[in-house]
Amino acid sequence: MKTVVTAMENKERKVINKRDTIIIVLIIIIALACLFIPKLADRGGCAVIKCGDEAVAEISLDKDGDYTFPEFEGMIFTVADGAISVTESSCGDHTCMRTGAISRSGEVIVCVPNKAAVTIESKEQSDLDVVLK
Repeated sequence: MKTVVTAMENKERKVINKRDTIIIVLIIIIALACLFIPKLADRGGCAVIKCGDEAVAEISLDKDGDYTFPEFEGMIFTVADGAISVTESSCGDHTCMRTGAISRSGEVIVCVPNKAAVTIESKEQSDLDVVLK
């Protein structure tokens, strides 16, 4: 036998039922978690500045100030508000300056012409391998 749906039964149907609402809410929660989890990554304790493979200095991110090193002529490293950035550089393209401030463990600023690398390191073990902007 064929079932005939009348116009009255069709009006009583809901477009979104309870199960659909739960699925939509879960998708929204997962999307928000993906936005905020990288921001909750552990803040690094110090910045390690390297020239090639050799560590030149370890700078605590707790003390604000400008730092210069003889290995990097024309470069100024600035620590402010728990983050470090390159504020001046003698390289031609200034990519290191455009990287901005870094503060989370695993973030890196690299200046290839000056052979400089700034890495944020933490004593705590992190689940993150790398942080991309």
